[in-house]
Amino acid sequence: MSPDTFEAMGVEVVVGGASATELREVKRLFERLDRTFSRFRPDSELSRLNESSSGFVGASPTFVVVLRLALDAARRTDGLVDPTLGVAIEAAGYDRDFARLVDDERRRRPGPSPRGSWRQVRVAGRLVLRPPGTKLDLNGVVKALAVDAAVQRLGEGFVAAGGDVAVNGAAVVGLPGGGSLTLRNGGLATSGTTTRRWLRGGETQHHLIDPATGRPSTSHWKEVTVAAGSCLEADIAAKAAFLLGEPGPDWLDERGLPGRFLGAGAEVENQAWRRALEPAQAA
Repeated sequence: MSPDTFEAMGVEVVVGGASATELREVKRLFERLDRTFSRFRPDSELSRLNESSSGFVGASPTFVVVLRLALDAARRTDGLVDPTLGVAIEAAGYDRDFARLVDDERRRRPGPSPRGSWRQVRVAGRLVLRPPGTKLDLNGVVKALAVDAAVQRLGEGFVAAGGDVAVNGAAVVGLPGGGSLTLRNGGLATSGTTTRRWLRGGETQHHLIDPATGRPSTSHWKEVTVAAGSCLEADIAAKAAFLLGEPGPDWLDERGLPGRFLGAGAEVENQAWRRALEPAQAA
């Protein structure tokens, strides 16, 4: 049976091994999460919260769960994966669905760099408190969560969405830059800048914001791929390792996570990645 595909969250979603009923459930899941968390839908819960001038804003149970996970990711990565960089990513020009972005080469006077403020965000029950002017961007966490939740609706199969993959059973997964591996009962995520790039103010921009500067990262990596027990864990680790730059491979090794790094003319595999491949290579 060939995989099924559909568009959601601005990417192509590929589902393998799903029955017709399971596929409908997966589509509804992605659609529901997109309606809640899209930055580009003015009627989404995320957009309404971001535009609210109130200090405390009521949120749905689903929103609270996802925000707590995003804040936990910020804590565990020392703020590298920061859900409060919505203003910064808009300042870089990513203020609409990627398919609608157009290059803009007009020079602009640089403004202040919007920094993250995740330490000042609080969740109390179903109330969210954030500093004035803070805009949340939960897209990365939401997409990875959607992939993880979707694959649990299948028996054996896989779900892939924009570089995020989760597998029940085993599936062969292609890698950026060529090659593939067999992923078993886990997640794989790639964070990089080779696909989502555009011009703003005459300069190349991308969506991976360095929280230390509030501007697109200058990491020398082009793509970082990480394998983990879930797509969410892989996605968080891949983004953090990308933003760290040169220390990224060691940072992943300290956490026992396999990582593959593509840079300018170079490919680096950390120790955990090489160990993970040893049984397959020996076989």
